[in-house]
Amino acid sequence: MAKFLYSSTNLVYIFGDLEVGDRCGPRNERRCTLVTNCPEAVEKLKQKQKPGLETCGFQGQLEIVCCSNKGEQTPKIPVRNSVAACERYSKGYTIDLKPFIIKGENVSLGEFPYMAAVGYPGNANGETTWECGGMLISERFVLTAAHCTVRVDSKLPSMVRLGKIDLLGDLDNVTGQDIPVEEVIVHPEYHHLRKLNDIALLRLARSAEFNDNVKAVCLNTRQEIRSGLIVLGWGVIDTETEERSRFLQKAFVEPYDLNKCNQTFLDSPSKTAIYDKQLCALSKAAVRSDTCQGDSGGPIQIQNTRDNSETPLVVVGITSYGRGCG
Repeated sequence: MAKFLYSSTNLVYIFGDLEVGDRCGPRNERRCTLVTNCPEAVEKLKQKQKPGLETCGFQGQLEIVCCSNKGEQTPKIPVRNSVAACERYSKGYTIDLKPFIIKGENVSLGEFPYMAAVGYPGNANGETTWECGGMLISERFVLTAAHCTVRVDSKLPSMVRLGKIDLLGDLDNVTGQDIPVEEVIVHPEYHHLRKLNDIALLRLARSAEFNDNVKAVCLNTRQEIRSGLIVLGWGVIDTETEERSRFLQKAFVEPYDLNKCNQTFLDSPSKTAIYDKQLCALSKAAVRSDTCQGDSGGPIQIQNTRDNSETPLVVVGITSYGRGCG
């Protein structure tokens, strides 16, 4: 119930049980607002005058006043750093995604400009060996799998190659960016045997130079994971010869029921369980396509269907492990 309060200097109308955001005023044309967020009240206070507005109530010791909607300061909703970065990186970002990596398809130059190859200290010839994948998520960071950084041979990633689809040659007619790895950051709760939290960051020694073939990818923050997943890699393309692809390949896979997937892995010699924070996917095509050795750390992505989004693809996961290939 509303009531009047009298004082020696002014008459103030107080609304009963109104909170911030409630409508107020004779025709509900105003809104209850904290006095510090009401422009007309703030202006009068600056002039050392009393606001003279109807009082809706109090929030602690702070008065809630019946404020004009005109010029009302609407509280800003906090934006996640990843979302803000995604919007910044997506300006003018287009990908020529072909409609439809074992039996996968070669990708086009610039089709997935965030794909990174993760390299390790030289082999017998002193050359860098490229054994994992990753994805560029900012100018200085590549996201990959933790098991690509915690290895039996104790070798840590030393180099990242960006902007190439021909990993070992120049048939793509572009010069890639080879950037040393400055720091390896493994998820603190990574569990090798249980395959949990298989995620790591590689901090680059210098910033990547963005161009048509080198861009950062956006991470999924809102979308439900649905059909039409795309995986990438330079991994094994022939399980008999263990031949690896020198060209970046893509394959289309579908989410698979977690319980059925769990049964498949529990029947395997490793008896590895799948957890609810993990994603299981497989190919349902007549010609099976899949990830294999060497594809670890690469992105699992979906096309972005959010309204008014300039981001064509978002990453929903990282290739971690599997049972067999294809």
